[in-house]
Amino acid sequence: MCRFVAYQGPPVRLHEMLYEPEHSLIHQSYHAHEREEPLNGDGWGVGWYDPRLEDWPATYRTLQPAWSDENMRHVSPLVETPTFFAHVRAASPGLPVHRLNCHPFRGGRHEHEEAEDLAAVEAGRRRMMFMHNGGIETFQAIKRDLQEQLADDAYFTIDGSTDTEHLFALVQQELGGAAADPTVADMARALEGVQGETSANFCLTDGERMVATRYKRPTDKTPESLHVGTAGAFYCEGAGYGVQDRGAEDAVLITSERLWNDDRAWRTVPENHLVTVGPDHEVTFEPLDPAA
Repeated sequence: MCRFVAYQGPPVRLHEMLYEPEHSLIHQSYHAHEREEPLNGDGWGVGWYDPRLEDWPATYRTLQPAWSDENMRHVSPLVETPTFFAHVRAASPGLPVHRLNCHPFRGGRHEHEEAEDLAAVEAGRRRMMFMHNGGIETFQAIKRDLQEQLADDAYFTIDGSTDTEHLFALVQQELGGAAADPTVADMARALEGVQGETSANFCLTDGERMVATRYKRPTDKTPESLHVGTAGAFYCEGAGYGVQDRGAEDAVLITSERLWNDDRAWRTVPENHLVTVGPDHEVTFEPLDPAA
């Protein structure tokens, strides 16, 4: 059920993270190691921030499988960013394979007002991105009820038909006025509030902080894999990948599968735990209660 990578730290070129590691997300698009079905070819997407230019993220989403997408292969060496999300999709049964259903999803309404014309909450929502893997097995049965929980301002953030985008709308609604300038605690609370009957990993960012979950409910399910890598920096080194200052947390990766083999750089997120990354890149692990 999909694979993803999230990064926060010193600016890196997208190419170095998406293509260079031995088990990069591009490799996972056709040969994932930690899920039964190795293919994730139902489209993919990348979202990134450049705070020198804009508070809002840019997104690139396409139905082209990641392994054969020449456009991003040529663009990615020219994009340098301190925060990005990338996701390769394996569509859940019953959900259409369509560009609008490719992750990551941007928050807020998908319109083109200038930032100064937006209310603070809407501007805050538009700074956010969201992605997930796993799913809600009963989504089609509860979709209408879920939509009825959403106020108009949250409902009209949805363009596609995925469980992911509906849950993201609910996350934005859970944040309420805190969306204008959320803390890590606000974002964690919003994710916990919508986890419900899922076996899914969520990942949320506003460009300065990130929150992710590894969760399963009912408890007899096996959660999707999730790992955290930390270091002073990650960098290409010949045919492999290098790590500077292993004890530091200046650079943080949250990823479905380890991008390279180095147990010293990675920690596996325990089942039913939440990971937070603050503006200072400090990483914390907190338990989630699947019975709540």
